[in-house]
Amino acid sequence: MVALLLAVILLLVGLQAGSFKQSIGILFEALSHKLNQRALSQEQYLQWYVFSELRAPRIFMAMFVGALLAMSGCAMQGLVRNPLADPGLIGISGGAAAAAATALALINHYPQLAVGGQYLIALSAFVGALLAVWVVLIVARTPAGMAISSLILAGVAVNALAGTHIGAISYMANDDALRQITYWTMGSLGGVTWSKVLFVGALSLPIIGLFMHLRQPLNLFALGENEAQCMGLEVSKYKRLILWLVAFSVALATALCGIIGFVGLVVPHIARTLFSADHKYLMPACGALGAILMLGADAASRALFPPLEIPIGIVTSAVGAPFFLYLLAKQKAGGVNA
Repeated sequence: MVALLLAVILLLVGLQAGSFKQSIGILFEALSHKLNQRALSQEQYLQWYVFSELRAPRIFMAMFVGALLAMSGCAMQGLVRNPLADPGLIGISGGAAAAAATALALINHYPQLAVGGQYLIALSAFVGALLAVWVVLIVARTPAGMAISSLILAGVAVNALAGTHIGAISYMANDDALRQITYWTMGSLGGVTWSKVLFVGALSLPIIGLFMHLRQPLNLFALGENEAQCMGLEVSKYKRLILWLVAFSVALATALCGIIGFVGLVVPHIARTLFSADHKYLMPACGALGAILMLGADAASRALFPPLEIPIGIVTSAVGAPFFLYLLAKQKAGGVNA
């Protein structure tokens, strides 16, 4: 109930955030006119356009992306049995950023690619993220199965290679391309349309359903892989399923909105503190809180310095980085090994 009330409050704040002041009263009048098929006044049309074409789509996108990132973080932390794990641990964000930077540089060098350039960037980021995960899984594979330690080390190496690639692209890119690459890597919900929202929604709902299906296997993984195997869980099968599901979810969110960090790290901790470590409750709580956090971050990105809009990745990092340091300090004080 509290989460629902907070979500409603953030929805109203999100409608008001920004340089254009939304009038709830005029919005209701415009909606009434729409339902009764009556003509809108100029002010009603302007209010309705800002609501229906600019702010409502990004509100829905924020909720979908927040839920995907938070549930991915919950699944990753459950799989590796480490509360400091993040979905980007296995190179997803790095691969997406490297591919997107390449696409942006090519579009600026070859203007004919600008037609459909936005879709080319999104597709490149999506493919780059999945390719990075594929490389990590191949490197981490051992005769005895997929080792978590090898998975993490391979992810670190892939992220380092992706960072090197982005640095080289940025060094050779012109000013316009460099500005676009920098903006993309900061994450943004600007320019979201209903077609993108419907696309993400159509893919997000079955993904969320699969995450909910994995609650019991994740509880078994928390006991250890050997114990999970003894209790009848097909460890290798579910490990691959979880990793690819996390990769697909983060790749989808990153391809359309850029890199949005720390949501997958912070939200599972908040949910674990408020609810339970049992994934039966933890997974749906992460989905709800992830959506709420993204709504709040999006509202803050538009409300802090209007008419400027801060990239949402900066807002989430400003909250997440101090929280991550707090977790490290708490873990050190508790004497727990990462």
